[in-house]
Amino acid sequence: MKISQNLYVRVPLAIAIVAVLVALVSSTLSYYAGLQEKKDTNYLLVKQLAQTMAKTATISAYLNDRELGQEIISGLLSNDLVQGARLYGEGEMSISSGVLNNPQDGIVIQLIHPFIDDTLVGTLTLYPNNNYIQQQVENSLKKEVALILIQSIIIAFFVSLIVHRWLTRPIQKLTDSFTTINPSIPKTMRMLLVKQGAKNEIGKLTKGINSLMHELHLTISNERALREKTQELERKFRLIFEQASAGICLLDEKNTITTFNPAFLQYFSVAGQTDLASLHFPTLLNNVDKLEELLLSIRADKTRPQVTLDIECRIGNKTLWLHCLFAKLTEQRSNERSSEQGNLVEVIIHDVTERAEREFQTRFEADHDPLTHLLNRRSGDKKLDNALLYCLENQQSLMLMMIDLDKFKPVNDTYGHEAGDKVLIATAKRLKAHFNLATDLCIRWGGDEFIVARQLTNFDQELMLEQANKILAEIEQPIYISNDMQCQVGASIGIVVAPKDGKVLHELMVKADDMMYQVKASGRGQVAFYQKPS
Repeated sequence: MKISQNLYVRVPLAIAIVAVLVALVSSTLSYYAGLQEKKDTNYLLVKQLAQTMAKTATISAYLNDRELGQEIISGLLSNDLVQGARLYGEGEMSISSGVLNNPQDGIVIQLIHPFIDDTLVGTLTLYPNNNYIQQQVENSLKKEVALILIQSIIIAFFVSLIVHRWLTRPIQKLTDSFTTINPSIPKTMRMLLVKQGAKNEIGKLTKGINSLMHELHLTISNERALREKTQELERKFRLIFEQASAGICLLDEKNTITTFNPAFLQYFSVAGQTDLASLHFPTLLNNVDKLEELLLSIRADKTRPQVTLDIECRIGNKTLWLHCLFAKLTEQRSNERSSEQGNLVEVIIHDVTERAEREFQTRFEADHDPLTHLLNRRSGDKKLDNALLYCLENQQSLMLMMIDLDKFKPVNDTYGHEAGDKVLIATAKRLKAHFNLATDLCIRWGGDEFIVARQLTNFDQELMLEQANKILAEIEQPIYISNDMQCQVGASIGIVVAPKDGKVLHELMVKADDMMYQVKASGRGQVAFYQKPS
């Protein structure tokens, strides 16, 4: 038989079983302990009965009165405890009746002479009714055992009833009420209702659980509200992250891209590819070493949380200008920042190619002559100044040529300004063909005047003269001003070299200009180096 696991069933049942077992053990012990005691008591009663009749039996034995003796024996046998009796007296009087067992089983009373001490006149022997005594004792003990059992069962019943009413039933109700609570559904976390006095242990336990439930309900409700708010914020931020027009990525301490949005992928993926060419961020751009140093300095510099930089990079067949914002990630709500947080860098990228191209075009137009696309005088003057300062600081020489076209005015007067413009454009191209180093400067100084400059580690006048003569020869080559018409111009060149001829730009320009006009005055089409006056 399967016993219910419920506490309110098992506890009373256990109490009842224990009570019955204890009652049985105690009754058994009581039975066997009381059996011999009650037998001895009955035998003592038989002995007392014999002693009570001893005087009367003495008289009967002394007088040899058989009639009296017979009445004594009959009176003794009327007691159920006696099954036989025998009386011996003077004159061989012997009266017996009932069941006489073995003489050793009888209770013998010596009958003393009524007048002479220490003289026997007879004996009175009683034989106890052993079967009756045994039966009486057993019946008595059985009743006692039965009473003990009944008493124990009644006590167990009421104890179980009290335990059930005061302990197990409230616990059961508390358990049933508790099982209706689902922590994932806060509205089910209502107060537990157990009808018990507030001062007992169950009441205090219920009160404590209700207090805990109240606090837990508040905590869960607050956490749920916070989680919903966080999820809403996460959804919005995810929407911003995924739909943002700016490319966003996150770099770890090794500058590896750990997270990026679709716009970032679009910037750095070429047609036909769905993945980034590399997850190493500097590799995606052109100058890997410079970017590595920049990211290292951002992480090390605590006073500069973010850095912006415009970077030109080539992706596939297109060249892009990207405006990059590098920012260290920090936990605003934490006073201490982990080492991992300090190494994380967020990169936000905007494609500014169109803006950069407009800026380049605007800057080009501001710095260059619109006709020849050489540097104009304003920007050329500034760059010459910078080049001179660089050469002076680095022990280099700056060669500067002042070039003025010969016979240019007749071209304008004869063929018009359009033809003159074509001559200027062709001359500018020929100058650029000879001065095409990164540090070379080609400037339209004004009208038909040009200035070219070159930085020299070692100045060689012979080599420079050869170069200048090649330029003269190139300029003197015919220029087509229409399909069937061409013209020809020449040039006069004055050359100065810094710092040999001066360390101030204005001074050098004046000297070069003087040399150029000296050439014109001496017949044009020549080259002259500045010579210090002797």
